[in-house]
Amino acid sequence: MRAAAIAGIGLWLAPPFVIFDLLKSEALVPLLPDYQAPEFEIVALYPHRRHLTAKVRAFLDMLVDEFAQQQRWPGTSSAS
Repeated sequence: MRAAAIAGIGLWLAPPFVIFDLLKSEALVPLLPDYQAPEFEIVALYPHRRHLTAKVRAFLDMLVDEFAQQQRWPGTSSAS
């Protein structure tokens, strides 16, 4: 899908965080800027344990921080 959209031979409805680099470089441009795509959920699966390892906890914290800042991605409704 990514290659087809970049080549101009297709449309791609993708989350802004997936195409952030392409929007920033203007390799892709939004076609329907007022269109509000349905929300989606991101799930992180990990083994159930009483205590998470420091690596897993750090990774989960990083994911939360990154996705909480989604307003910095162009094409989102909360972008300024």
